[in-house]
Amino acid sequence: MNTTTLLTQLNIDEMLVECIYLFGSHAYGTASEQRQSDYDIVMVLKSNAFDRHPFFKWKNLNWLVKHNWINPKFRSLFSGESDKTCFKDLGDRDAQVWMYNVDTFRKLLTTNTIFAIECIFLPAKLKWIEKTKFADEFRIDDHMLKQSVLNHSRSHLFMACKNMTQALFPHENDDNETRNAIAKLSKDPVWNHALVPINYSFYKTKKLIWHSIRLLYFGINVKRFGQLIDYTAANYLYEDLLAIESHKWIDFVNKYIPIYNELTNEFINLTRDPSMLPDKMDL
Repeated sequence: MNTTTLLTQLNIDEMLVECIYLFGSHAYGTASEQRQSDYDIVMVLKSNAFDRHPFFKWKNLNWLVKHNWINPKFRSLFSGESDKTCFKDLGDRDAQVWMYNVDTFRKLLTTNTIFAIECIFLPAKLKWIEKTKFADEFRIDDHMLKQSVLNHSRSHLFMACKNMTQALFPHENDDNETRNAIAKLSKDPVWNHALVPINYSFYKTKKLIWHSIRLLYFGINVKRFGQLIDYTAANYLYEDLLAIESHKWIDFVNKYIPIYNELTNEFINLTRDPSMLPDKMDL
């Protein structure tokens, strides 16, 4: 997959493209041919990109809010021209493409939505097209960054828990210790908004746990440095987590929740000198 192939498959003229970012496993360094990793791509397009396109139309952001990629508390900030997205799956072994218009992508950055932040600080080789340097516009909002990261991270963790204990292996998780662990998690307001994934394998479920930890590392990185400079911080856990064969949620709790809680506390309590960072972006 490359820029030319992508634009050809999508039938989009490069003149309508503002930026193309390759994020996900290829950015984190966890992609592998053995696991047949696909390409996760974010495209920022001009608002008229689909005016005469035969297949694609802009949709609203409700799916992203429902799945906690965008904090539901920020939903009202997206409207009109800042409420446009389009998704195209080019195949499990090829690419998944998320498209946004410029106004929507800017609002994602204004609300400190972490997956958008991931895009703008990528190494140059993973920015296939970058006509607008959104990193120059980005400003941290401590409250929004906290809400965005914790919401997204906890959603992934809770989705993994629900999938493992309700969908995949309910009989192996029908014990008091597991029920008590779940009861603690369910006190978090995000629990009720976290969906049970549809057709998620055990492998994908374990990746959700890893992503929940990765997001905390990314939040710490952004909060400390004002930008994302280390995409590999959680990689030391990746192979170890995927290698676990136990179907019991409590085994994951005992091994990874202490790490998760420690990172959560570090992220929440991390302080920095506000004079080192520019003012907030305008809403």
